Amino acid sequence: MEKSGWRRGRKPLSFTPCVCGKDHFIIIKERSGFCRIAMIRKNKGGRLENVIASVGIVITVCIAIFGYYIRTPYLYGQTSDGFLIRQEVEAGTPVTLAYRHSVQKTMIYEYLAVNETEDGLILKSTKYQSMGVGLPFSKEDGEFRQEGEWFIMDKMNRRCPELSIRNGVTNDEHIIVGDKDYALAELMPLEKELHLYVAPLWKAYWMKKEIRS
Repeated sequence: MEKSGWRRGRKPLSFTPCVCGKDHFIIIKERSGFCRIAMIRKNKGGRLENVIASVGIVITVCIAIFGYYIRTPYLYGQTSDGFLIRQEVEAGTPVTLAYRHSVQKTMIYEYLAVNETEDGLILKSTKYQSMGVGLPFSKEDGEFRQEGEWFIMDKMNRRCPELSIRNGVTNDEHIIVGDKDYALAELMPLEKELHLYVAPLWKAYWMKKEIRS
């Protein structure tokens, strides 16, 4: 069935809708056969462009998600048997080491945080109950003060690319990452070494330490 119409001031032209399978064509009856062919090609090309654009969007989204996943920083706690800790973190995530002094048998709390570049830790302050070997107390270590039975060293700002601790030497050790508490006595044998470090997923396994005990 032919229809007539106007097109941008040109003379009336006639066109006939046609269907061939799933494809729809418009056969334009005018003097220029080129216009007729161009319109058919444009329709075919438009569908192909839509498919390509959709595939491109899907691929772009997948790459973005994968890139985000492998770049996300984690705190890793590695032993000779594998990973005990693998928790997602970000700059400023608090990490607390709580343990008993091996000689004094009093509690010590070391307050750290993930650094601004998300590739290590910063020791912010330490709180302990009695003076002992290895505990900070000089002006070079930070700002020292006493609160009741606690000695506190603030503003230490000591950068720690990685840490190695042994459960047993540091008795009743707990590592608190954000609001999650890891009780090492329940997770690993005494005297085992635990290697702590911060890294994105793609780099984590390159930073593994060879631990024999």
